[in-house]
Amino acid sequence: MPAVVLVFLGGGLGAVCRYLVTTQVGARFGTVFPFGTLTVNTVGSFLMGLIMGVLLLLAEQQQFAAGPWKLLLTVGFLGGFTTFSSFSMETMTLVRGGSLFYAAANVLANLVLGFAAVMAGLVLGRMLVRG
Repeated sequence: MPAVVLVFLGGGLGAVCRYLVTTQVGARFGTVFPFGTLTVNTVGSFLMGLIMGVLLLLAEQQQFAAGPWKLLLTVGFLGGFTTFSSFSMETMTLVRGGSLFYAAANVLANLVLGFAAVMAGLVLGRMLVRG
């Protein structure tokens, strides 16, 4: 399957999942703070670590062709699922509205949780493959 088709399919599915998650989280926790975007960015970071941890280890151990899966799952799905542009705009909206505390909390939470989630995903991915 051509690379562009894999990215297209993964991206479309990721965007739909982002919409569903952010609307559900917003409905549950409100929209004073962008919890929906924080959720997709944290979950997406974890999934990036998990997927890459698994794919890289499989490629090393079994000569697995990770390229098509990487395009579908990370470039496509996670590219459509995570939303750095929304994070940036929501942070700017908080700043412009005078909510400097929430703006700083949003930046810090996305950075710390995203990094921690990638690390957790990588560790779990390697554990799952190694058994």
